[in-house]
Amino acid sequence: MQVTFASTNQNKYNEVRSILAPHNISVDFLQAELVEIQSDSLEEIAREKAKSAYEKAGRPVIVEDDGLFIDALGGFPGQYSSYVFKTVGNAGILKLLEGKARTARFLSIIAYTDGKSVGLFEGNVEGEHSGKGGAGRVGL
Repeated sequence: MQVTFASTNQNKYNEVRSILAPHNISVDFLQAELVEIQSDSLEEIAREKAKSAYEKAGRPVIVEDDGLFIDALGGFPGQYSSYVFKTVGNAGILKLLEGKARTARFLSIIAYTDGKSVGLFEGNVEGEHSGKGGAGRVGL
């Protein structure tokens, strides 16, 4: 099977290619800026991003969208993680977490479309900062 991974991130492409290769899925790379709607739903963002990628590629595509959901902050920054880390950085997030539990989950949504339908696949990593120096499993 052949599929195209659409993203601006070469490292994500390398990871996807290495994950799918053992399953006899060949992946090529479409480096492209994709439509990324504003939504409270990672699933909706990934679905629309996949449709945008298919319009550019004209062949079956996969895309990925992700977010860090911090429990003490009501799931913030969630789907807005990239923007938040660009603006306030890790230091700003840690300041918001002072005196609070540092449990969180990292959620990744993969969307596949062949132009007719969109399939969504979810990956989830739970974690917490131990407070013993260094980062927790999800980087808090």
